[in-house]
Amino acid sequence: MFRSCRRAPASIRHYASAASKKKPPPLKKPAPPPTPTPRGNLKGRILASQQRTWEKREATAQQQQQNVADSKSIALDESLSEEERQIKLVEQVELQRELMRREGRTPPVITLPLLDHMIPYSAGLKAWREYSSIPDMWRQFRKNRINSGKNAFSMRHIAVADSFPGVEIDANMGWLRSLYLFSLRVFQAQSLKSDAWVATMRQEVLEQYLHLNEAIMKGNTKRIQDLTMPPYADEVLALAEKKPRGTLYRWTFHREVTPTRILSLRAGDGEFSKHMPETGSRVAIQALVRFDTEQSVEMYDKAGRALHTPAPLAAPQPAKRGDTIVPVPAVPKRVTEYLVVDKACYDPNGRWKFRARYVPEAGRTQAI
Repeated sequence: MFRSCRRAPASIRHYASAASKKKPPPLKKPAPPPTPTPRGNLKGRILASQQRTWEKREATAQQQQQNVADSKSIALDESLSEEERQIKLVEQVELQRELMRREGRTPPVITLPLLDHMIPYSAGLKAWREYSSIPDMWRQFRKNRINSGKNAFSMRHIAVADSFPGVEIDANMGWLRSLYLFSLRVFQAQSLKSDAWVATMRQEVLEQYLHLNEAIMKGNTKRIQDLTMPPYADEVLALAEKKPRGTLYRWTFHREVTPTRILSLRAGDGEFSKHMPETGSRVAIQALVRFDTEQSVEMYDKAGRALHTPAPLAAPQPAKRGDTIVPVPAVPKRVTEYLVVDKACYDPNGRWKFRARYVPEAGRTQAI
């Protein structure tokens, strides 16, 4: 009889061939280099460390001087277009900020310049007497439409960056739903609805406005500086310093005559670094806001006597007892202000700050 000559299965052959091969011995890891023994005495090592620190600072200073020289050359280079010049200047600024980060310093927050805000005035048939000619009224109508377009563009820019306070926008929504949602919402910058994208923004700005007035009456200059930006900061600080000494002021907010309303909204990117900021947004927001409130200010001398006109139904001030000042309500007055607020969403400690004051034109009817 003949023996079977069938070959073994492939899986068995592979296993046998693998087992027959000898595995190479594991490679030995190289020993870590020995820790260098410091040479010289302690004084010499300290001097060497100071020398290295000084060399790093000198190199950084030279780099900064070179960046300043490059910026000047960019500004004087006539071969560059305005867009190319702006791009190169932004690159120089980011290089300066990167140098500060390497040194362990926090770079300053970049702020946008004061943008083109405006108070919209009525340009319809009811206000035709306020204009000298029909072309003049047409120009105002055109300004209002341009302002509405910029408001809508800024609303979309903030929404795409998911930077509206208190509002979450789904970044994965389809294009059809996105088109429907944005077409409804972006034209509501001046809306007073509770579900509008700017509803939380309006509430936050009003709270900051109340804090600012309290700081002015108390003469808290540090708090004022935290809530304002130039040029409005100079105006408010001068107002706080004008108050006579020895007089106690008490400011009271009574109510909103009309709801706080955004008249002009502007937004743009203010952070251009390679890495996304911690807040996840590069947007800076500016808004011209109308505050129409009812306020009162009480004034007392050192003896606690009221120096202001009391409210009609206020009871007469009783005699002072000890150091306690018995408050006397003052006559509430209507105060309407038009202030520009600014916020850098890429600043981890960013908050709404008041930046400028607008004065409406006399004899003009506002559109809203």
